Amino acid sequence: MDRGRAETHLRLLAEAELRRATAPGALVLGHAGRLPLVAQALVAAGAVDVGTADQIQADLDLALAARYQAVGATPQQLARLIGVRPPRAVTETVTASRQGSWRVAPAGQVIRIRDGEIRGELGLLGYLQTAHGGRFTAAGRMHGPAPVPGAQPPHSHLLVSRQFTAADDKGASYTLGFSFRTGITGSAVWAGVLDLRPDPPHEIGWLDLGTGPGEPATRIRLDPRDPQIPAPEVTVTRTAHSPGELLLDVIAARILTSAGPVPDNPGQLAGATAERRAFAGDGPGHIVAALQAAGALPPSSPAPGQLARLCARLGITGHGITTPPAADLPDRWLSMLTRYHRRQPYVTPASGSWAATAAELPELDGVRLAVLGLHQAQCGTILHLHAGGVTMEDDWEYHRAVRPLPALWIRDHAGRWHATNHYAPRPLGDDGEVTLELAIAPPLEAGTPWIDLVAAGLSAEGRARLPLSWTWNP
Repeated sequence: MDRGRAETHLRLLAEAELRRATAPGALVLGHAGRLPLVAQALVAAGAVDVGTADQIQADLDLALAARYQAVGATPQQLARLIGVRPPRAVTETVTASRQGSWRVAPAGQVIRIRDGEIRGELGLLGYLQTAHGGRFTAAGRMHGPAPVPGAQPPHSHLLVSRQFTAADDKGASYTLGFSFRTGITGSAVWAGVLDLRPDPPHEIGWLDLGTGPGEPATRIRLDPRDPQIPAPEVTVTRTAHSPGELLLDVIAARILTSAGPVPDNPGQLAGATAERRAFAGDGPGHIVAALQAAGALPPSSPAPGQLARLCARLGITGHGITTPPAADLPDRWLSMLTRYHRRQPYVTPASGSWAATAAELPELDGVRLAVLGLHQAQCGTILHLHAGGVTMEDDWEYHRAVRPLPALWIRDHAGRWHATNHYAPRPLGDDGEVTLELAIAPPLEAGTPWIDLVAAGLSAEGRARLPLSWTWNP
């Protein structure tokens, strides 16, 4: 990796953007350009730091402001044309080796909610304990009061008691606070976390959790060797990947899932292709060129040609990749194309279903990952994941929520591949930990008995085979 060449490439791109944006007629069109996209790609690949990328963008913004003011642009036009972003804080990524030990265990218990007109059951999926304390991931179906015509929907944090109580096998007492994203009017699926306060010790064996006066306590065993939930199989293969190859794999997954399945109707197919073309544009070509200039993508790598072939298969033209399309595609991409994009129907788990499973993967290049269960939402199958040694990533076309998150794919029991999309991050602090909810696309098939979570990093590939036993609470 040549950071000097990466910075030079960004500065040359900024100069090209300046020339284009100040050409005759460009004042009306704006200068949207590809600098932010390419800068994010180089930051994600580790070729440029955040401070350098933001400084180059700021220099371009100042130069554009001066040019536009010279031709009489109004402040409103300047704001629209330049779109100045505030500089981001340059934070240090805390590597996994500098974090404390984690405790990861499946939960697999149902707790009942009874609060006024609110009724429901939450399945506790997994338990995680880090330096931030203990927390459960949870999902379930809640039933609330019927909505009143003309009334504003109630806020989720007002519908359910904010705290439960619990006691451990050592006699200590705790409160558990909700952190859920989905509110309810009528009936809906909830998913989120329950945080224990104060922080429990690592050695507790179980918790008796009470949800309210008169409700019996539920005992939650925290032994990872619980025979009712089979242990996952975790393996590591020493397989080297360049930063650019990993990033192009992420971009391929984003393109594959950008517009959903390809319709059978020719008219709808043209619309879906146009949507993908508008999303991708010439961004892939600019990113490939930047990664090659920075030495993050070896000249012999097949990845650019494979990405060009993928774009061709999806009818995406003008992608800007100059490498000739490859003859073959990776198995996971081809699986997505032949199944997800050709609408081979299958039954998905019922909304509100959940599977309690938990596993911690070995550290990959300073990043730690822990799986904390799955649930089926109305939008699809959601994987609960906790990551350490990462930094929150700004939104961009090919976002992954955090960096450097390994490329994550799912392989089900039938050999079919699924991509993962960012769904909802929950940062725990400034020391590199975040809980993520990742959408699995396409969703899993109903009754899927196990899946392989494959995480590819720079120096190795981790694989966790997760047994799944689905529970559904109507």
